[in-house]
Amino acid sequence: MARLAPVFALPLVAAGFLAACGGGGAPPDSATKNRVFYDWAAASGSGAEQYEQRWPPLDLAESPESPANLEYLGVTIVRGGVHLSRPKSWMIREASNEPGHAFIQYVSPRAFSFAIYERVDSPTDLWRDVLNRYEDDVASVGAKVTGKRVPMATLLGQGRSFSVERKVDAAKRPFISNAREYIVRGEHRLVLVQIVHGAEDLSAVHAEIMRAVSTLEVL
Repeated sequence: MARLAPVFALPLVAAGFLAACGGGGAPPDSATKNRVFYDWAAASGSGAEQYEQRWPPLDLAESPESPANLEYLGVTIVRGGVHLSRPKSWMIREASNEPGHAFIQYVSPRAFSFAIYERVDSPTDLWRDVLNRYEDDVASVGAKVTGKRVPMATLLGQGRSFSVERKVDAAKRPFISNAREYIVRGEHRLVLVQIVHGAEDLSAVHAEIMRAVSTLEVL
């Protein structure tokens, strides 16, 4: 799989597409036919075991009690530095194991992407320095932070939450893409979690995203 271009230049959701894809089960026809966002040729690539290994302690069977009634797989990613529980229906779109720049990007049938990037910051750096560098990165690509530095925690890690808007070029006219982003630090590394979506909020997909975020173990 090819390495993704700059961390803040992700493939983005087509405007309005998320609302059409709410609900559980298999991807709707609109998802499988929308090549702007959900490219099955890219998402179903071989060699995924290079970037993702199973972590059974975080498995969760599908049931009426499971978030969004989905089945979740525990996995190890980002060169063995992160565990999380993600929906079985998510597919790997792009990934890299390049030291210092490892990442993995998933796509959901509900038309959003969920990516985790290794940061070059040291886990011993002061929070203010880490967050200032991150905000400088966002500004350097013309994006706008609309909400920032909200404390949050994961299963193993502490972090800060951000909301980010980007203007995305499109064939007819630019549109605004929204992202929820988290800087999370563990004992040995920091990562950026980036969720890119086309709706104004994540209410339609909140359950499956929160399962992934809350189970995140940054080692």
